[in-house]
Amino acid sequence: MAHLGCEVHSFDPSMGNTSGYIRRTGVHFHPIGIGRKSVDAVIPIMNQYTIKNPTKKWKVKTLRQIIECLGHQNRHFDILKVDIELYEWEVIENLLSDHLASRIRQLDIEFHIRPYTAHTSNYVDLLKIYRSLKEAGFRRYACAVNRFDNTSKILQSECGFVNTKFDFQKYPLK
Repeated sequence: MAHLGCEVHSFDPSMGNTSGYIRRTGVHFHPIGIGRKSVDAVIPIMNQYTIKNPTKKWKVKTLRQIIECLGHQNRHFDILKVDIELYEWEVIENLLSDHLASRIRQLDIEFHIRPYTAHTSNYVDLLKIYRSLKEAGFRRYACAVNRFDNTSKILQSECGFVNTKFDFQKYPLK
């Protein structure tokens, strides 16, 4: 995306010192995560990505706080890509309740269901969150299952949404 002239901001609290990472011009890396609230010492869910450093705590901010920290209060997202290993559910709720949906043209998100979220009582809540995207104007244009294992209750699926309620009056095409 940066190669095409886009300004790209990448966020990942799981990475340590990133000074050795080479990035294209236009890609800005931030060692924080996105969450439902601002927390300076999140203990992440242990999985294949976090087990390498189980004592590392993460710094997390809401999407609105990240926007404000970057000074992007009057800007929009052409694409918001979210792959945050189960935290996507609470982030969706937060960005919708924080009235940020009208600023997002396209949302690409990887959904996760794992054994500790796969209890059937959680399915109704997850379905409500998923359906809330449609109510906010997001229409799915693509979806692919990356992993499905009914025995271990694991599901990963990447979906792309376009926002039919994007505020073109406030954020016109350039």
